[in-house]
Amino acid sequence: MPELPQDRLAVGAFYNPHLAEFILEHADLIDHLAMADPPAADDSFFLAIQQSFPLLLHDYLGQLSDPLSEFALSRAQALQERYRGPWVAEHFQCLHTQDRSHSLDYVFPPLYTEEFLDRFCQNAEILLRAVNAPLIMENIPGFFSIERAQMSEAEFLQRFFERTGCGFLIDVPHIWLAAHYKGMDAREYLAGFPLDRVVEIHVAGVEYDRDLRGPWIAPAPPSDEILALARWVAERAPELRAVTLDIFSPSLTAAELEAAMRKTREAFHTRIDVDAGARAFSRSFTTEITEDHRGNPN
Repeated sequence: MPELPQDRLAVGAFYNPHLAEFILEHADLIDHLAMADPPAADDSFFLAIQQSFPLLLHDYLGQLSDPLSEFALSRAQALQERYRGPWVAEHFQCLHTQDRSHSLDYVFPPLYTEEFLDRFCQNAEILLRAVNAPLIMENIPGFFSIERAQMSEAEFLQRFFERTGCGFLIDVPHIWLAAHYKGMDAREYLAGFPLDRVVEIHVAGVEYDRDLRGPWIAPAPPSDEILALARWVAERAPELRAVTLDIFSPSLTAAELEAAMRKTREAFHTRIDVDAGARAFSRSFTTEITEDHRGNPN
């Protein structure tokens, strides 16, 4: 299986199947591909894609605020065995109520409470053991504040990563949005965030949303502001291995993907070398998790 570059930062994208032929023709532009969905049975390009690019599992594996079903765990394990990527990604997200009777139109972050922290930690450890690979977790933006919060997002993340040993997938547009709706500068908002745990960065664009009457996530290229913030994070992330352009949409064109990839690569052109410690992330991270959780019950 192809591997991430060992001597520099990897810059990749999400796999958009309708652009598979373009992606194969531009392997010099894309170092890796994140997989948001399993390949379709009729995807005639996927075998070549898998032979040409490292694949990062970034599918919806389950809501970690609640116990994962045996089916969800088996599915996650099968996907990771198929892709054999250096890590598996999930989200600090809530999609449905505990009894699954109601679903949300979009993902929401967890309540930042002791109870939710315990639930996310317990279920992340179960998922980690199922996939037998390092697990990294992605932050989710909030549009409004919840008075029930017992801690800040930064404290929630810090304590989660300390307890589980997982890595941090920091979505920079999500940070920008969370800060925007709190009326804060994004760098100020990031004070206290565990940037030393960052393994992967997501970049993408934000656009005006008519329903929210403000900016929100969009399948668009990252702005100069987003990329500048991403570089600021990268400079404080010694374990950083990859930057991924987070655009996964059937409306994305080859020209748009190429332009966004070139812009992202250019933004990180001075950060070429990866620290020796970061190069060994997958090996040391797996060892750390095994030692920390050996013998823990599911």
